[in-house]
Amino acid sequence: MRSDNAFNILALDGGGIRGAYAAHILAKLEDTLKVPVRECFDLIAGTSTGSIIAGAASVNIAMETLVNLFESQADRIFRRRRFSFFPFIGSRYSTHPLDRVIGEYVPDVTLGEVPTPLMITSSDISTGGVHVFKSRYLGDLGEPYKRDGQVRLRDAILASCAAPTYFDPRQVGEYLLADGGLWANNPTIIAVTEAMSKFRRPLDEIRVLSVGTGRAASFYTRSGTWGLLTGWGGSKLVTYVLGLQSQASTNMAKLLLGDRHVRLDPEIKSWKLDDIKNLESLKALADRDFTHYSKAILANLEDSE
Repeated sequence: MRSDNAFNILALDGGGIRGAYAAHILAKLEDTLKVPVRECFDLIAGTSTGSIIAGAASVNIAMETLVNLFESQADRIFRRRRFSFFPFIGSRYSTHPLDRVIGEYVPDVTLGEVPTPLMITSSDISTGGVHVFKSRYLGDLGEPYKRDGQVRLRDAILASCAAPTYFDPRQVGEYLLADGGLWANNPTIIAVTEAMSKFRRPLDEIRVLSVGTGRAASFYTRSGTWGLLTGWGGSKLVTYVLGLQSQASTNMAKLLLGDRHVRLDPEIKSWKLDDIKNLESLKALADRDFTHYSKAILANLEDSE
């Protein structure tokens, strides 16, 4: 599907359980094209739940399998601790169920063994810096590639999924890492920057399919108090910040790319990252949006004349 002139990027937002929407969109795309997702794109970037989908796609796991992951494993991943004093002294969920689920679905390979150009975002909370995991494409391009070659794909995904207040940070080598959504919940702009700086592709050759996880129609109303656990709502604030970053990245991508940027991100009622009751609604939204946007998606992936 990829043309000689176009550089196609797939960018996948974070959003917890709402990643089921993106997985279902991509399952529909695979069913339509009869080829794996990774064969349609020159670079795949994912954040948090989007990193699960991106990582799976990079090693040729069918997207329908990822839909099954969300449907069959959500209540296992988002099971409250029996004795937790969240949000005072502990994260809402144990990391162990998520570790086991990722271990069951994602093969035990290193990033240096992943042939698909892949970027997974995370945040280095020990230094206050950003951290982006990359597969071996840097070495293939003749760039220095030392740090990530021995990092397991599973560990990169788990680091990206460590959303503050939901899951504990992840130690990967010398780095203490948390959710990449803190700075790149929508990884479109960093992927475009990578395409231009490392792959040496001009902006007018870059095309992006950006898949969000839903944006809430409303968030805050007037409150008498604005403490962390009252007006701001604790975990609600985390979700709000992630959504702001996604919106900012979308706006910049539209300005830079115009019609070469296709963004799917439906309006939803629930903002919660762990609301597993909405799975069927998310799939229904994906069916609707794929029907509506399929012409634009396929046009961006078509071979150049």
